[in-house]
Amino acid sequence: MLPAQQQEAVASHVVLAAQAGPDRAPAQERDEGPVPGPPRTGSTSIAEALTILGYQNVHHCSKAAKDDWRVLNRAADATFDCLPGYTGVPFTREEWDELYGPCEATTDAASMFGPQLIAAYPEAKVLLVERNYERWHRSVFGSLFPLVWNPVVNFSVGTLEPLIGSDAGKATRKMILGLFGARTPDEARRNARETYLSHPRRIRELVPPAQLLEYRLGDGWEPLCEFLGKEVPDVEFPWLNEADMLKRIAWDIVRQNFYQAAWKVLPWVVGVGAVGGGCGR
Repeated sequence: MLPAQQQEAVASHVVLAAQAGPDRAPAQERDEGPVPGPPRTGSTSIAEALTILGYQNVHHCSKAAKDDWRVLNRAADATFDCLPGYTGVPFTREEWDELYGPCEATTDAASMFGPQLIAAYPEAKVLLVERNYERWHRSVFGSLFPLVWNPVVNFSVGTLEPLIGSDAGKATRKMILGLFGARTPDEARRNARETYLSHPRRIRELVPPAQLLEYRLGDGWEPLCEFLGKEVPDVEFPWLNEADMLKRIAWDIVRQNFYQAAWKVLPWVVGVGAVGGGCGR
């Protein structure tokens, strides 16, 4: 069982879901925990907005801890049958609580697991964020994929992360491919339109209308606050640069991997150097 404080947080949970398709206008949102949907749908701005509205511990991968990535890595293997490590054993609410139990709202990574989180937290309110398909496609495959699949990240994921025991890059790749039902980035690109249409369709099927808000980027505070039962704050809606945030997260992870690997290898290098120096005398 969760401590009482964590149970209360889960009960007021808000989840950022998927972007809505072009056939739907924003409707009303749901009350207990938005579930994130496909990436690049304004999750950074939504996370900041929810924080301004008073939600505590809004989960966003820009602040993810090492253990968070381990949970997300396991969750991906439990969820997506296109992955080599697929287990076929769905995550339980208790397992999701390892990551989201203390959080009153979730964004970005949670969008990859929308149906699973809705099943785990049926009382949650869900935000379904709409973005134009062409802009979304350019953003995902012009910004996100080049950041996650490139030679530097390949080295970081394939060599450094096993050395230091990190799952950040590996989990990120698994979640993205899993969302697109793909084994490779090229297959993900081929599946893009179907993912864009089917993911929000599934969210609508699972979430009661009273718990779902279809929100269009640019709608501002009013529909969001009405849905969540919050007063409209006396500040502008936070429109943050999603691309800059994504780059910062990606390269922060890579830098941390290099630093941690260097500290892990350094004692061995020094030791070998000392032994070599001694033998040369």
